[in-house]
Amino acid sequence: MSSKRPANTLLASLARPLAAVGKLISGGDKPAAETITLPRAVTEPDSLLDDSFTLALEGLLTEGTSPDQIKLQLISLVEFHEAVGTKWPRIRDKVMLIAEGVINLHLGAGNVFGRQGEDFFVLLFRTVPAAEARRRAVTIAQALGTRLLGDQFDPGNRPLALAAEISLEDALGLGGTLDPDKLAGAIGEVRAVLAPAEDPRPPLQAPEEAKPRKTGDPGWMTLESNGPSRAAEPNWRAMDKDGVLARSDFDLPPAMPSDAALSLLWRPSWVAAGEVIGAYKAQIQRVDRLGDTPLEGCRAYPADGGETALVLDRFATGALVRALRAAEEAGTRSMAILPLHWATINSPKRMAALAALADLPETIRANRLVFDLFGLPDDLPVSELNAVVQSLRPLCRDLFLRVPLSHPRVERATRCGVKVVGIDLSELPPSQYTDDSHLLRTLADLRSETDAAGLGVYAWGIRRRAVVMGTVHGGFAMINGPGLMKDLERPAKVLPAPRARFGK
Repeated sequence: MSSKRPANTLLASLARPLAAVGKLISGGDKPAAETITLPRAVTEPDSLLDDSFTLALEGLLTEGTSPDQIKLQLISLVEFHEAVGTKWPRIRDKVMLIAEGVINLHLGAGNVFGRQGEDFFVLLFRTVPAAEARRRAVTIAQALGTRLLGDQFDPGNRPLALAAEISLEDALGLGGTLDPDKLAGAIGEVRAVLAPAEDPRPPLQAPEEAKPRKTGDPGWMTLESNGPSRAAEPNWRAMDKDGVLARSDFDLPPAMPSDAALSLLWRPSWVAAGEVIGAYKAQIQRVDRLGDTPLEGCRAYPADGGETALVLDRFATGALVRALRAAEEAGTRSMAILPLHWATINSPKRMAALAALADLPETIRANRLVFDLFGLPDDLPVSELNAVVQSLRPLCRDLFLRVPLSHPRVERATRCGVKVVGIDLSELPPSQYTDDSHLLRTLADLRSETDAAGLGVYAWGIRRRAVVMGTVHGGFAMINGPGLMKDLERPAKVLPAPRARFGK
């Protein structure tokens, strides 16, 4: 970012149709803007950052801020750089100017950035909390990835721009200056998670037994008929004379092995507003060994989430993006629900799981994508949860919080501005498995509590027909589960589902 650069050069680059970048990449005719003479950017990997950035950094250190408390946000175009190959030298300056414009749009007053090397930037946020800085970096990466994705260029499912975080202490070299290799290493950690082909572990491929089930027509059940007896469900057993039930497979799995197979199905969800099957929830399936019964949904995650949560959520996000893009082309306008584990969104590598969303048009994210946060610690401070909620809001239409049935802590959701909370019956511990009538009374208590707080409430994973009817007629905003409809291979269209169809 030279101080001698003409002021109108950046504006001209931003105003230029972004399809011109696609033409450059695909080898098409050069646009008229190609004749503009641009100053050559600094390309040496060990070049100094801009003076304004350096002075700002020195100012923080002079004020006594410890280097380990100063977080640098990195925006990298290395994926785009490698994707265009030999065309990079010809389009580099124009691309980097576009990147500067996008960064300036989201940076905010009082914050600075500098260009490092030939394909990434270092951002220093001085006026906002760390959580907001990370949110803005993710927003910049997503906006930049969308800007660079021309109609004539498809990088597959890999994002074009990456965001990463590193402390100043970890970024400094022996001479007390920023070490380009350490900055590149922080980006490399994100790339390692995003690029299984570069990982020493074999790529995750589903064997025949783990591929999505062929479901065909979802086939509405006749809810008035008698369903199968509990004795036909091998995973259930009576615990006492009152009919309380428990499952024998409650223990959550360990960390996922490197050769596990993953697939994704879609769980149709009933939406009270409009009385339709209008949303489809991403349902992960994990098979650790050939022939094992798939671990589904939240049951695929270890108790603490760990690195497994990051891998599962990255896989689910990538599959969701592909499915929504295909649905858009097919004219499907249903809503998609993406479950995200707390271990993922609270991780420094969260961008690895969210980066694929940059390939979704903003109109889809803003109108048809919902995040369903689960795995929240019981002792999670409201301030920490609120910071995460606010950082995710620009990426989706709405954000749900999954809560425990025994202690939903509705006030925590209201203080974070969340409008919908709910439960997943698959998460219930053995002590909370019960018969239909007692479960419906407990769900009614939850709905009363959410109604008093002005919140909507959902219930996932309903298996029995009586509970389906009870929640549909009991004021729940959304429900899903095998008791409603079978899982599908891809999101389907919005289907009419009036309450009358569920009996009385």
